Amino acid sequence: MAEQKHLYDYYIDAYGNWFCEGNPVSDPELFRMLSRSLFEKDGRYYLRCEGEVHPVRTADAPLWVRYVFIHEDPGGAVQSIDIQLEDGRREPLRPETLTVKGDNALYCLATRKNLLARFGKSAYYELASRLTFDPETQRYTLIVSGQIYRLAPFNDTLPGRPAKPASDI
Repeated sequence: MAEQKHLYDYYIDAYGNWFCEGNPVSDPELFRMLSRSLFEKDGRYYLRCEGEVHPVRTADAPLWVRYVFIHEDPGGAVQSIDIQLEDGRREPLRPETLTVKGDNALYCLATRKNLLARFGKSAYYELASRLTFDPETQRYTLIVSGQIYRLAPFNDTLPGRPAKPASDI
């Protein structure tokens, strides 16, 4: 294996904006390529590009949820939820991975790589419209396909700690 020639400085700011060597990544195709090359190892983020591996510093989550698509039955009950990431990928939301941070920011795990994703403003409000607050447990809950999910508090040491199903309805 050839020795890596240069270690690039990649950074994702608190709003999901990418920077390379301090310069904003403004090209949409480059953004998608970088975002889709991300992986996590030992609690740190990296990307693989042209056979080289580069660390990626993050101010918050490395991925952002841009849109939420809620699928209901004829009675209005939520049957499933899809999310669309900022890089265009669309996938089913795994409600058991939802967490909420102290400032009520919502996070989930996304992609096959289980990367942390933060909900952007419109996605946040769309999902938040389906959350209820349980004063007894002091947690938010979400009902999907008759299953109640209690959103776990965000844990910085285990950022994707999943929410636990509470019960069937």
